[in-house]
Amino acid sequence: MINLPEAKQLLGDPYYLKIENRLTTISLYLGIGVTSISLILGELAFAGSFLVGAVLSFLNFSWMKQGIDRLLSSEIQEQSTRPSNRKILLKYFLRYVLIGGTLYAIFRFRFFDVTAAILGLLLFVAAILYECMVQVIKGLLEDRKRGGT
Repeated sequence: MINLPEAKQLLGDPYYLKIENRLTTISLYLGIGVTSISLILGELAFAGSFLVGAVLSFLNFSWMKQGIDRLLSSEIQEQSTRPSNRKILLKYFLRYVLIGGTLYAIFRFRFFDVTAAILGLLLFVAAILYECMVQVIKGLLEDRKRGGT
C-alpha cells in the first residue's frame, strides 16, 4: 500500500513537474527537428509516419501520466469521492489498443513507413535518455566542483 504522505508530496512536487515539462519540451523539439529534416530532404512518407508515431507517443505518455496521477490521488481521497478505477484501467488498456491498431494498420496496409512510425513511437524514450544523460553530466560536473573524483 502507498504511504499517503509520500503520495501527497509526489503529486505536487515541483521537481517532478519540471521533469515532466522538460520531457515534453525535449520531445517536442526532437519531433519538430526530425520532421523538419525529413521534409527538407523530401522524405514526405518518412515525415508523416514519424509524426503519426510521435503523436501516439505523446498520447501514450500523457495518458499514462494522467492514470498514475489519478491512481495516486484516489489513494489519497476518501472512498466516497474516489474516481472509478475502472475508467482508469479502461483508458490504460485503450492506449495500447490504439497503438497496436495503428501499428497493425501500418504493417497491414503499408501506407506509412514502418521504421519511421516506430522511431516516432520511441520519441519519449529518446527524451528520457537525453534527460538521463544531462542529469548524469550535471551530477558529475557538480561533483568535480566540490572536489570529488
